Amino acid sequence: MQRWTSAQHEESSAPGAAEAPRLPEIPSQLVFENVYHAYFRQMVAWIRVLGVPEAEIEDVAQDVFLVVRRKLPSFHDGNLAGWLYRISQLTVRNFRRRAWFKNLFSRGQDLAATEVLDMSASPAMALETKQDQRVLAQMLARMSDKRRATLVLFEIEGYSGQEIATLHGVPVKTVWTRLHHARKDLVAMVAALRRQRESEAVKP
Repeated sequence: MQRWTSAQHEESSAPGAAEAPRLPEIPSQLVFENVYHAYFRQMVAWIRVLGVPEAEIEDVAQDVFLVVRRKLPSFHDGNLAGWLYRISQLTVRNFRRRAWFKNLFSRGQDLAATEVLDMSASPAMALETKQDQRVLAQMLARMSDKRRATLVLFEIEGYSGQEIATLHGVPVKTVWTRLHHARKDLVAMVAALRRQRESEAVKP
């Protein structure tokens, strides 16, 4: 399997590639190479949404496509994007388990505090420091997987409700419900953090 990087895909993309992401057209021929080239950039975005540290994203994407290459001949259900997204979820889950054990024995950096978002692209919040970005990553890590993925796909990555519904294989109404609760969770955590910071600021 050819190993492409995000930079290579951006160089080979159309001029509109910097716009809000949209699900690629399903290749006319479902051969592995076509799926790989059509969905690589999207896969990188999904893996980032699922909380993988930036330095590990492309390696995890390659793992995902190893699974895709093996299973593609048995794909028949028509929702290619949703199928690929489910494979990415399972691969990331396995990555987290391996990373947890590695971190446990090496006493390395706190995985929950790893910076996973570029907040300069966020329409939802404007956090000014890397410390705030790490705090946000910790807040997102405290959410359920479904709420976190919905929030980040919608607010950070710019996906529509229908696109998220397609990826997750759920009705659009479920997407809006998850987004509503995720926003409430985040607002409550931010409010608690502000109260804590204000309390610390007035201490002698």
